[in-house]
Amino acid sequence: MKKLLSTLLILIVAVSAASCVKLGGDPIDKRFYRITPIRNGEPSKPNSDMVLKVRRISVSDLYKTRELVYQMNDGLIESDFYNLFFVTPGNNLTTELRKWLSASGQFSHIIEPGSMVVPSLTLEGVVNSLYADYSTEQPAAVIEMQFFLVNESTADNEIVFSQSYRQRVPLTQPDPQELVQAMTKGVQAIFTQLEQDMAAAPLL
Repeated sequence: MKKLLSTLLILIVAVSAASCVKLGGDPIDKRFYRITPIRNGEPSKPNSDMVLKVRRISVSDLYKTRELVYQMNDGLIESDFYNLFFVTPGNNLTTELRKWLSASGQFSHIIEPGSMVVPSLTLEGVVNSLYADYSTEQPAAVIEMQFFLVNESTADNEIVFSQSYRQRVPLTQPDPQELVQAMTKGVQAIFTQLEQDMAAAPLL
């Protein structure tokens, strides 16, 4: 009986140790990333008195995961267990968008849902694509986003602005860090265009 217990204990220890290393004996390391677009330039409309509420950006079910997503050949989609966003893409991009629009000066205040302040307009966003496309000869980061500006003071919540944006940023190699850098570049281009389009649109 003691010999059987000893054998079981050795097996348990061996399995536990094996679960913590890759084949070859190297430790398994998870790496965490975030998308960090940087706004450059002066505020576009520093005298605006409009208050903007920015709702949490929603994400398509295909990409609503912290794991990086890869589009492979023949319709195969893979997620990367070892390379992840530090927070969910929706939370990451919502935070960055609020920071971006605050820095733009286009609105007097940027508020979140739940604020007691009555907004002039509400911005809603959707991420339709956020992945690495490895199914073509030229791999690329693909980002697609859609935005709506809503005037909630109207009876039918009038949409005063809507636009879709798509960025495809080439990659030199299938590397997670390069992928996230390319995603950041794509998001930065989308936020820049969104800011310019909203500045040119008759919002109220």
